Amino acid sequence: MGFLSFLKSKPEPAASPANAAPAAAQPEAAPAPSAEAGAIVCRAEIVDERHSLSGYRFSTPEPEAAMLASLVAAGVPEFARQRVALVPLGLDALAADLHLPLVAPHTVFLFDRKAAELPVDEFAARLTALRASGSKVALRGVTLAEEEASLLGVCDMVVLHLNEHALADFQTLSKQLRLRYPDLRLVVDGVESWDERRMCASWGANYFMGHFLTTVDQADPDAKIDQSRMTSIELLNLLRTDAELPAMIEVAKRDPGMTYQVLQWANAPGSGQTTKVTSLQQAFMVLGRNQLYRGLTVSMFRLGGGATKDRDESLLEIALTRARFLETCSKLPQAKRDELFLVGLLSLFDVLLGVPMANLVGKMQLSDDIRDVLLGQEGVYGPYLMMVLLLERNKVERALDIAATLEVDVDGLPQVGQAAFEWAQESIQQTSAD
Repeated sequence: MGFLSFLKSKPEPAASPANAAPAAAQPEAAPAPSAEAGAIVCRAEIVDERHSLSGYRFSTPEPEAAMLASLVAAGVPEFARQRVALVPLGLDALAADLHLPLVAPHTVFLFDRKAAELPVDEFAARLTALRASGSKVALRGVTLAEEEASLLGVCDMVVLHLNEHALADFQTLSKQLRLRYPDLRLVVDGVESWDERRMCASWGANYFMGHFLTTVDQADPDAKIDQSRMTSIELLNLLRTDAELPAMIEVAKRDPGMTYQVLQWANAPGSGQTTKVTSLQQAFMVLGRNQLYRGLTVSMFRLGGGATKDRDESLLEIALTRARFLETCSKLPQAKRDELFLVGLLSLFDVLLGVPMANLVGKMQLSDDIRDVLLGQEGVYGPYLMMVLLLERNKVERALDIAATLEVDVDGLPQVGQAAFEWAQESIQQTSAD
């Protein structure tokens, strides 16, 4: 299934991609609240040494027992069959077996050493028993004290927060942990820039958490955008201005890779075609302007290749989740929701391309409302983007305050957020081989 086919599919499980109507023809209602939706699930990205998004730390702003139940309802065990799910856990919840429904091949339970008021030997024994049952264990708040060795020896991961140590102490701690426990995976939290990420990597870190992934690394105002992406931008502009079909075909023909991609989209199983599409004219007619616009926007994340491929794929996952949430969180008219979807995707284009957003906006035909929010001038869509950014940073109360002013269904946001996350996950899975 290609991106265009996936983007046509309905969010409800019962809908078939082959029969689902394009978004422009049949508006998709935001998912209704569920009794099992629980609280809003907060996710913090875990990025590996290759810049791949290896997993997330999951939590909710609830007491521990309720949080664990909400994470089960949100499908974290299913997620952890494929990727890392770091779940905070206390010793009382462990003793009560509240963690058991979350156990999966890639679930890692995170304990806070400072909060565990137990003798070292007893604490180590509990962690050892947990590992023996098949679970993985992570520990935060560790030191290099000799008495801590028995704890570190039974851990799979250690989480260090960059801001909880003086820089020299952090360097010593990182390097010594790597030297003394070579099998231990070192996770650094609080990484806010690419320079910090490089620094931590040089000291032995294996995984990185923080907001660096969605920040621009050394933006170059004079950077050139590669030809395939320029072709995509030109096509997007033609679509946005309702250009005639021959003009769009002429642009697509300049790039063989683009021609191949569009034909592949049109012939994907979900497009509903019974005969093979062999020309760009047929392909454009099959796909339609709205879905072609979305597909081209999404494909921009996968046109770079090379050294940035893994990072670009990670950005795509975040952008898809963000875009889908923005599209489905409100009851605005479909045209406005389509624009919110694009706001979510385009909000990371400057990070993706390493080019100032003003340069990118200047090359694209966008509505004034989209242009304003991307340039930081807020406008109509500014509060929506701010709401989703706050949720991404676990600032739930401030996000809900904004949601209330936008007349968004606050009670339904947990399910909207979870549905957006699952939609993005499915999109990445279904199109990874395209």
